[in-house]
Amino acid sequence: MPSAATRHASRAFRLRAALCVLLAAGAAAASGCGKKGPPLPPVRILPRPAQNVHVRQLGPDIVIESTLSLSRTDGSPLGPGAAVHVMKMRPAPTLKPGGVSVRYLMLVFQKEAKVAVSLSGAELQRATASGRLVYLDRAAADVGTGAVPGPRYLYSVQIVDERGERSPPSVPQEIQVAPPPKAPVGLVATAAEGEVRLSWESGQPGTTKELFNVYRRAAAEEDVPLQPLNLAPIPDRTYVDTKFQYGETYRYSVRALLTPPPPMRESAPSAEVEVRPLDVYSPKAPTGLAAAVEGQAIKLYWFPNSEPDLRSYRIYRRQEGEEFRQIGKVDAAETSFADTTAARGVRYHYAVSAVDGATPPNESARSEEVSEGLPADASG
Repeated sequence: MPSAATRHASRAFRLRAALCVLLAAGAAAASGCGKKGPPLPPVRILPRPAQNVHVRQLGPDIVIESTLSLSRTDGSPLGPGAAVHVMKMRPAPTLKPGGVSVRYLMLVFQKEAKVAVSLSGAELQRATASGRLVYLDRAAADVGTGAVPGPRYLYSVQIVDERGERSPPSVPQEIQVAPPPKAPVGLVATAAEGEVRLSWESGQPGTTKELFNVYRRAAAEEDVPLQPLNLAPIPDRTYVDTKFQYGETYRYSVRALLTPPPPMRESAPSAEVEVRPLDVYSPKAPTGLAAAVEGQAIKLYWFPNSEPDLRSYRIYRRQEGEEFRQIGKVDAAETSFADTTAARGVRYHYAVSAVDGATPPNESARSEEVSEGLPADASG
């Protein structure tokens, strides 16, 4: 049996050998020894591609819309020399989205499409002022006739930065141009409490399957509105707008459709009508007013009003034979008031009104009166 000294020497030798192996492996790794993999290709920083590209027909024109970030794939913004290309082609009858693979469609489109317009500088800023590209292609004015349809187009959007690097073009969107319906006529707008009522007539009497879209823009906006107020085309010739701000000036128009989208093919807009709805409508008078003596005060309670623009309540008091005068005010969230100025032994009459947030504010009629008084004797 080996002695303790022999066993100790053996363990020390094994530790030194393991340490040498580790050091050798570390040196080999540091010196790049071993089999190397293939070199990785450099990462290309490109403009971010356009998103949500849509095409629609507005009268004889084609509207191209798209969401643009105007930045690169590394997050850096494009420089002032960047441009947006709207690309366009008239495809062969057999080249249809959904009828061929996207890969083949893209290959043919990139080979044959032409740049319909290149937007840059101030023109690009105007076209993307809302964060979306909006471009009107007036070169597609050949809408055909009722018997012969107009041409079919494919559109795509591509971003080019100031260094000439190009984003992948968006997947081409198709539209078959068709003769648009005539614009609606006789648009009338009437403001009422909480709504603007619109009515109009068809531009082509006798049509029974016509649909309509209603559009609104602020008077200060110059661009043609592209998003209708209605969620889906409506068959009626009336519409009620309830989502507006009092005191703002709006311009309304209506467009006709012969068939439901997609694609969206609309008439030219009707003549606009301008409306400036004003809030001249008072809230309803508060109800359920009650009064009770509580300690050294007369406490008033009432039911809350339901108007969305309610701002406050005004509290009125009078003595017998006198006129009401305001003694207090509470916010719309409050439905009670403590009259701490009432004199003992005096019978008071109370009423409450509701006030909205209009400029100037509208005050409701006063509620029904209630009466109460503090006992003449403080102990009672």
